[in-house]
Amino acid sequence: MDVIKVMLQIKSINGDQVECFLSNEVEKIHLTYLPTLGEIKIDEESNLAATICKLKFQFEKVMRSAIKGNLKPNQTINCVFIEDFRFLEEADFNTYIRVDRRTDELQITTSKIETKSIHKIYADGSHSTEFNQSAYGGFTEDPDGSQQIYSRMIEGGSSNMMELLAVLDGLQRLKTVEKIQINTDSRFVIRGLVQWVHFWQHNNWQTAFGRDVQFSEYWQEVNELCKGKLMEFNWIKGHSGDEKQDFCHRLARKTMNNEQ
Repeated sequence: MDVIKVMLQIKSINGDQVECFLSNEVEKIHLTYLPTLGEIKIDEESNLAATICKLKFQFEKVMRSAIKGNLKPNQTINCVFIEDFRFLEEADFNTYIRVDRRTDELQITTSKIETKSIHKIYADGSHSTEFNQSAYGGFTEDPDGSQQIYSRMIEGGSSNMMELLAVLDGLQRLKTVEKIQINTDSRFVIRGLVQWVHFWQHNNWQTAFGRDVQFSEYWQEVNELCKGKLMEFNWIKGHSGDEKQDFCHRLARKTMNNEQ
């Protein structure tokens, strides 16, 4: 998958029409984006124009996000696109999502059947806005069924941070393992590790607007721990009666409340 970096400069915003310039190291093109219609208009032919047309879906994702973030004229956005990248769809969360990073060629696939003889992480996080306290709980499980339970309380934090740290803790315990399945009720974590990190790492761990990625330090550490491995993700709906995930939820709550 080739990584393509371009700079997007907003020229004007008139109602439902965004005029902008796109440039890379060798070319600069004018582009009109019509968000309601989902159309891109480019008046000239060039290699960059052909690339943007091919990556229309990714370009639209950037623009929709920018518009939600109060896009303004003269604003500059650093864009990172990855050719042939497979984005997650809603139906994928009902499958096992696999990210194979054992070679230089990133592969993202799904399956109704889990990988056999795989080490597993079950993790959950909890946060109290009232007491400004957070905690996470989880455990690793070897293919033979043996488990290692862990938990931690943190002052401050947030629900998303705890979900991420819960997975990070588990990955640190399985550093030498090549195949790992992560079980979590956090789509934030799954989308981050399946999609977002692959773009952030090529943009100096900044968003398209030049802001530091939230929890950047932890995302980078998790990303490093996933390199060279087959990662499998299983989304478990919260409070759905899954025994192992419910255990992690109770453990995180007890840890946050300092209960034995």
